[in-house]
Amino acid sequence: MKLFEARRPATLEDVSWLRKALRRQFAQLRLGADVADEIVLAVAELAANLVTHADPPPRELALEAVLDGIVLTITIEDDGGPFSEFDARWARASLAGAADGMSGRGLALARRALDRVTYVQGPPNRLTIRRLLARRRPLILVVEDEEVLLETYLGLLEPHYRVLAAANLKDALEVAAATTVDLILTDFHLGSEPGTALVQALEDDSERPPIPFVMITGDPSVRVRALELGVDTFLTKPVQPAALLETVALALVRSTRQRARLLRYFGAALENLVRPALPERLGPFNLALRYETADIGGGDLVVHLPRAGAERIVLVDVMGHGINAKAGAVAQAAMIRALDVGEQLGPSQYLTRWSNLIFSEPGFDAAMATALVVDLWEDGAIEIASAGHPYPMVLSRAGARAVAADGPLLGFAQDARYESVNLRLEWGERLLLATDGLDPTELASGGPCPDWLIAEVHARSRQPLAKVVAGVSTQIAARLGPDPEDDWVLILIEGMSAAEKAGGLPAMAVPASPEPSSMPEPARPAPAPDLPPVNSPAPETKLDLSGVGALRQAVGEDSFRRLAGRFVENATHRFAEWEELVAQGDAQALIPSAHAFAGVLGQFGLAGTAALARQVEHEEDPAARLRLAGEVATQGRPELEAFKVWLEAGG
Repeated sequence: MKLFEARRPATLEDVSWLRKALRRQFAQLRLGADVADEIVLAVAELAANLVTHADPPPRELALEAVLDGIVLTITIEDDGGPFSEFDARWARASLAGAADGMSGRGLALARRALDRVTYVQGPPNRLTIRRLLARRRPLILVVEDEEVLLETYLGLLEPHYRVLAAANLKDALEVAAATTVDLILTDFHLGSEPGTALVQALEDDSERPPIPFVMITGDPSVRVRALELGVDTFLTKPVQPAALLETVALALVRSTRQRARLLRYFGAALENLVRPALPERLGPFNLALRYETADIGGGDLVVHLPRAGAERIVLVDVMGHGINAKAGAVAQAAMIRALDVGEQLGPSQYLTRWSNLIFSEPGFDAAMATALVVDLWEDGAIEIASAGHPYPMVLSRAGARAVAADGPLLGFAQDARYESVNLRLEWGERLLLATDGLDPTELASGGPCPDWLIAEVHARSRQPLAKVVAGVSTQIAARLGPDPEDDWVLILIEGMSAAEKAGGLPAMAVPASPEPSSMPEPARPAPAPDLPPVNSPAPETKLDLSGVGALRQAVGEDSFRRLAGRFVENATHRFAEWEELVAQGDAQALIPSAHAFAGVLGQFGLAGTAALARQVEHEEDPAARLRLAGEVATQGRPELEAFKVWLEAGG
């Protein structure tokens, strides 16, 4: 479904025109404002980069937006020279900024908003953007007032999560108020205010679910007080990369389970309304169903509607997870049954009326869904209409073919039109219906089922349907793991007369494929690159570079060298600042920066100096505090020089 197409001169003014035009087009569709804003701003940022950095500059830009299932693909073409550094700048983009000034927050925000971006040099040059309209990766807010540590934590988390950044309590509260985040990672000390103030401010917010907090501190004495206020867990500075990722992952898992327990009663009450269920026989057809839910959710929905001369199956995939997906499924189930009262509409007309009902109701912004309507007729005919759903597949002795049923998402546009597809199952054929949770990468675009799933069904072609779906679901579970990211549903349908003829479906001409129990081995991660040995300087420097090596391996060589350079610059400036305060005798001014300074020193291996800086933070006597601060600068400069020597020697 083409949503937008335009061709404009390649100027920044016309990039602004494209941004406004695309925003207007999205406003006419049933697309959440937050999702639309993310996509439009990302597209504008990328188009501006093409105009600014191509050599020679382009004269014209062409933009096209197409929706397939729940995957939005936007293509930008230009007639200029290549943007030869695009891939490098895209890879270096960081929410904390970048030293080159050209691969900083703008591109980083675009990277966070999009699922995939590819650039192919021309002519014409082509930039292809891909974004799922439903988000699955958790969103984490990182709060840290020390710039180098903020960038370090963001660099560790960005490959695994969507991340937002805040450098102080005020910014963190604004982000948390405007965005539903899944977890907050915060330093205990945020300038003059504690990170626990953020916990207290969000505790009574009834507009959002409870948010798990992971707190970072170099002061173990605050642990009990913070836990009493609702902090989930702690990390101690310097933070080890593996410990950070493990702690965040466990906090998210615990949050999910706690939310499940809190809402289990409510979810159980709703479950009877939306639990996927089908009889084993409908008219002249045999059926088998398997499903799995993520979180406490239940966004996938299967409804059976008996009709005159036919049996209707409605398969729905509500985007999202948890209680929101469950509530959306309940609302969709109510509409499905209400629309079936009175005039019996065919699948395509049924989808049009259903889509218009959703489009006209503002409350359904959070219940966007794909759907498949399948009518099974008494004479063996099947009629199918789709609203952005993955293609059904017919499996036969000759292989597999997709049933190309297309149509826009429910409620995405007013008066959406859908076309029905008619077919009959021949002897030995089975119809496979699935939701995209079985393979989000492949199925989300509304396309056919992936080859691995078809092979699993084919490999069990001699078995009755119930055994087929049971065996296939076991392999699906092995592939997706014990905690699937999304709900999934699998339905198989066959003509009963064929089954009765042979006492089970006859053997198909099964293409060469692995045995059911032999799934391809999962791809193993590439071995970590060999890092040069850590040659610790002389003992008196008190460097501890074991954690620095782990950080280097976690973020990659280029990012590590950029972070290390920022650290050296930051620490050099901070030593000079402390020496000036000591000379002035201003003991009070040392306190606000002591905690952050200790944290960043420890993160990059200057353990001895970090310990002295923490003493400055907690020393109550002003004269002793000034003396310790002088020692920080005296001891720290040689340690910093030793770190620079280690870095320049290749680490």
